[in-house]
Amino acid sequence: MSRFVLFILMILMAAPALAVDSIRVFAAASTQPVFQDLTTKLKDLGINLIAVHAGSAILARQIEHGAGADVFITANVKWMDYLNDLNLIQQGTRRDVARNRLALISTQVLDLKAALPHLKDVLNGERLALADPDFVPAGLYAKQALMHSGQWEGLQNQLAPAKDVTGALMLVVRRATPLGIVYASDVGRSDQIKSFTLWPETSHSPIVYQAAAIKGAKSPALNAFLAVLSGPQGRAAFLKAGFYHD
Repeated sequence: MSRFVLFILMILMAAPALAVDSIRVFAAASTQPVFQDLTTKLKDLGINLIAVHAGSAILARQIEHGAGADVFITANVKWMDYLNDLNLIQQGTRRDVARNRLALISTQVLDLKAALPHLKDVLNGERLALADPDFVPAGLYAKQALMHSGQWEGLQNQLAPAKDVTGALMLVVRRATPLGIVYASDVGRSDQIKSFTLWPETSHSPIVYQAAAIKGAKSPALNAFLAVLSGPQGRAAFLKAGFYHD
């Protein structure tokens, strides 16, 4: 090996690797497929994504009690308002990033559009999976839809609440319940789902996903991450995962 080649190799070996900045994102459970897609793209930009997924209410409470999040992404603007009222959101960083729909799903081949107004009859004594309607956005939207169709009271003893929308999806996939109410973006997360229909958008509040930086976040990748999330790459990742934009 010539001295020149050896010299070049020594320089290359001594050169620092591409700097990688980590960012910790607390995101609604339903956004998990989005970040699976974005992780590689962000790594190419030198950003190491650490995503923590759970129900928006759980994440908001954790942030309230000092959990180390740089960014919060919620499926219900109520929880962003909650953190904003606590002065925990960096002003000027809050933004809409996607929208969603509410879906009724089953692992059976059923005419769910026809079943939508008659769930008690279709369930025939079995349970209906949904996210916790007291805290989790997907559950709150499901409650609104059931109330709008006059079915909420009659189904009280047949509800199977899960800790988040992914849990509700899994109850159906594992056939613990014949029907479930999840987001439209969840339909494609399992090939076990054979039937689905969408609830009318007028039956519940608009399902808007928002993102914002948490006050005190120090990640050098913060601005770059928010730019990607709101830009073409982020929009494409949400669309690929079954979300939509205005």
